Amino acid sequence: MSPEPKVLQFNDCAFVARSMVSAAQRAGLDWDYLPPELVRPMTAAPHNALLAKARFVPFVARRMLRLRHAEIVHVHYGTSVRLIKERAMPQRPYVLTLHGTDIRKQWKDPQFHGEIQRAIDGAAHVFYANTDNQGDATSARPDAEFLPSLVDTARLPRWQPAGRPQVMFISRWDDDKGVGRQLTLAGELAKALVGKADLVGLNWGPGAAQAETLGIRLLEKMPQDAYHQQLSRSVVGIGQASNYFSTSEFEALCMGLPVAALGTRLPRPDDGTTPPVMEGDISEVVQQVVDAVSDPLAASSRLAGQNWAIPRYSADNYVPRLQELYRRVALG
Repeated sequence: MSPEPKVLQFNDCAFVARSMVSAAQRAGLDWDYLPPELVRPMTAAPHNALLAKARFVPFVARRMLRLRHAEIVHVHYGTSVRLIKERAMPQRPYVLTLHGTDIRKQWKDPQFHGEIQRAIDGAAHVFYANTDNQGDATSARPDAEFLPSLVDTARLPRWQPAGRPQVMFISRWDDDKGVGRQLTLAGELAKALVGKADLVGLNWGPGAAQAETLGIRLLEKMPQDAYHQQLSRSVVGIGQASNYFSTSEFEALCMGLPVAALGTRLPRPDDGTTPPVMEGDISEVVQQVVDAVSDPLAASSRLAGQNWAIPRYSADNYVPRLQELYRRVALG
């Protein structure tokens, strides 16, 4: 076995695995990466049964090849484990990161529970990526550890508001993101910011159409770099209306963008801190956003979100810890 184990980052969620691989490269490590579009077909199956089966052939062959060259596999998302355990696949020890819906919803669903629990039980080590998953993850696996949704800070553009002031809703419009409360906030902000700032959000999720009727200009889904550019031009970002944040909110914080969100966030399991954002009930958040729009640089300086986020979410800071874990797993 080589001094440094050959690591394959398998599948991805919100580009977290890609961020890890980029950070590893900067540290002189060569982790392999198999993104979702190379793991399994992403398009609807043909009606022809033979063609439907045949389209899996290149994906199966690719998985076999990459697993053959790996010594450790870090699997991202619980249901992806089945893809490395299929018959004829080279068997490798694996680390598993639970990224949210797999442990938050599917683990509790009788249709998926057995599969998710087997994936958890079979892992050499288990991480969970969201603060709200701590109870479920440690119930399923008592030694599960928190590993946040990591960000490739080297890839992020500089926060530099430009043009007419823009307030951007960061996340998609669905239940996981607190869409009901978010739509109420959107309506209040639309009234409070008339003539002061444009409101934009993604055309993504079941609540998107209603958001548009409330005055939110919808942006079509776009490549990640283009999305980051939109964030970097905004004066304020509106985070999801839930008790936890996801990768996009942490990317915004790492840029230095002032972020606002309804309610409060759960503390991190490791250091007990919470994101430094403008928060509270609807009236409190609306007033803070209006104030921040008038002086976003002062809001960013006061919140100091970048100073908090980069040490805690930059993937570069976690590579040594992960590599040490991979060494231990490789040694058995």
